[in-house]
Amino acid sequence: MIRRVLGVVALAAAALAVIPTTAQAGTLGFRCPAGYQCNTAYYSDSAYTNLVGVKTEFCDGEVSSWGTVTRYSDWTSSPCG
Repeated sequence: MIRRVLGVVALAAAALAVIPTTAQAGTLGFRCPAGYQCNTAYYSDSAYTNLVGVKTEFCDGEVSSWGTVTRYSDWTSSPCG
């Protein structure tokens, strides 16, 4: 019985450790590779017609963002020069 409880607790702790990383990225799992500048545009709906937020990860590691993070996003990257 105690082993089952400990197993469930361990699984729950592992799930909680992973969720903040993805949520913090705000890009549904996209990661900006080293040596690239990455832009994520967030839209209000699945038609991608109304831009509601943007996140930019610059080559020097600085991150700039504004607006709202939604599940409708477009992610692009370009190499640092």
